[in-house]
Parts: sequence; structure tokens; C-alpha cells
Amino acid sequence: MMRRMLPLVLVTGLLAALFAASADAKDKLPDLRRQLLEAQGDARIGGALDKLSATIGKPGFFEDAGAFGDWLGTLPDGRAEHPLVQLRRGWAYVAVKRGEEAIPFLQVGVKDNPGDGLRRAYLGEALRQAKRHVEAAEMLAAAVRCGHHGKHVHESILKTVFDARRAKISGHADALPDYATAAGVYLAVRPEPDIHFVVAQLLLEDFDTYEKPDRTRGKLWARTAGEHALAAFRLAPTPPAGGATLAFDAARALEFLDRVERGRTDRFALLVKAHELGQDPSGGPPRYPQALVFLAEGAAAEGRFELAHRLATQRLEISNSPRARRLLQRLPPDLGTSDDE
Repeated sequence: MMRRMLPLVLVTGLLAALFAASADAKDKLPDLRRQLLEAQGDARIGGALDKLSATIGKPGFFEDAGAFGDWLGTLPDGRAEHPLVQLRRGWAYVAVKRGEEAIPFLQVGVKDNPGDGLRRAYLGEALRQAKRHVEAAEMLAAAVRCGHHGKHVHESILKTVFDARRAKISGHADALPDYATAAGVYLAVRPEPDIHFVVAQLLLEDFDTYEKPDRTRGKLWARTAGEHALAAFRLAPTPPAGGATLAFDAARALEFLDRVERGRTDRFALLVKAHELGQDPSGGPPRYPQALVFLAEGAAAEGRFELAHRLATQRLEISNSPRARRLLQRLPPDLGTSDDE
């Protein structure tokens, strides 16, 4: 019998404590409200808002941050219009993904202190939630310029890139897709390897889906993807997973443009990276042996015949390659000396 009663006693005690906490909370909310209304100066107002924010989700206070933001809008005597109150209200709406509603309140906060990067980061996230992707990237970049670049800023810009791509079919873009434009705005201020990598991948996927190498937009996408890929390799402390594939695909996309511009693209550098990252640590054949013959062709086009010969020969040592054999047949019979040696 005692064993059956014990859980009931525990449950009854828990419910009693919950109701007591709820009743106690209702008693305290008016007091916290009064403190906020009577506070003078930004420090005291901020402190009163902090106390109220700490009650979110507690019994008898605010169910969630959105309810807290709505409650702030009911404050009398002009207190709801105070910049710090509006900033906190905007933050609350961002927390529950009501970004569209948050924007006007966060804009007030930014206007009140334009040098505060955290405020700009909040506004950037609100703009992202409102599907204003390029504006979001501009605001996040402004946050970085103000010295604020925390983890949440990095997450916001990555989400902005993916959201922008989902929001609009890339094939409808006149030039770069919105996600690449947004990323470019942010990366011009704070280059980050994983963002460069993602944008390069997405552009190459869209290039394969929507473009042709000889079209103006296709050339732009191929060139931009290559630039992002090389930036990712340059900035990453260690070679990124999938780097060999990205480098090879970027080089492949640039083949037509590189031929038109007589080698004045990033294709050669990308092929070098593809070959480098595609090496088998156990000594097996490289992942992209065809990169060797492409490099050989590029070297031959620049008159670097001994380098071309060496690369084509390396390709044939891996397996048969008619393309490499044709190249060797076109090279001068007497290579002589070269500056490449």
C-alpha cells in the first residue's frame, strides 16, 4: 500500500509546487513591469528587460519569446517606444522566427546605435527569415564590419545562401543567382572557406543543370565557381572533404572559356589542385588521372613543351589515354631545354 501511495504523494507535491510557482510568478510580473516602467537610463532599462527576458518559458510568465515581444508592445507611457524596448521586442520575434514582424523594431535599435554589430546581426537574421536574402547578407556583412562575427552570424549567412537558392530557380537569373550575389556581399567583408566551398558547389550544380559553356551567363557562372573554389582551398586550414571533385568539376566547367581566353582563367590552377587532392595516400592511381592530360594540353598551349611531355607521360603510366598519345605526337620531336626544368 505504501508503495502505491508514494508516487501519488510525489505527483501531488510536484503539482503543488508548480501551482505555487505559478501563483508566485503572477505576483512578481507586476513588480517586474513596474521596475521597467520606472527605470531611468539605458543601464537600468536594460537590466529590467534582462530580468523579464529571464522569465520566458517559466510558469505564470511568458509562454515563449513571441508572447514576451507582444507583451512589450502593450507597455504604457511611451515605454514601448523606447529603443531598447523595441530592440528587445525585435530580438524576441527573431527567436520565434517571426522575422517580418521583428524588422521595424530592430531597425529602430540599429538607428539608435549604428555601430553595434550585434544589433545588425539580429536585423540580418530577421531579414533572412523574411526572405529578403541579399539585404540580409548586406546587414550581416555590416555586423562584421562593426566587429561582430559570432557563430550565429556564420550560421545566418549559410542559411541565407541555402534559403535564397530554394526561393528562386537559378535558371531564371539574369546573371548570378541571388544566393551567389548574397554570399559575395558577405565574403567581400569576411572570407570564410566553407561558404566559398558551398557557393562553388551550388554554382557548378546549377551550371550543369541550366547552362551551356558558350553562353554569357554560363561563362560567368563557371568563372565565379572557380574563384570560389580556389578561395576555399586557399583559406581552409586543411584540405576540405570533396575538394578534389570540386576542383575537377570547376576546371571542367571552365574548359570552353579557358580555350576562348587562351589560358587566362583559373582552370590550370584548379586542375593542379584536383590532381594534388586526388592523390591516393596508399600509392594507388589518382582519383582524376585525366587532370594530367588536361594540364599537359594547357602547358603545350603556352609553349611549355617539356612540362607537357612530362605530364602526358605520367598520364600514360597510369593507363592508356588516346588523348595523351595524340598530344605527345603533336609535341616537337626535339624538346630541347625549357624554363620549366
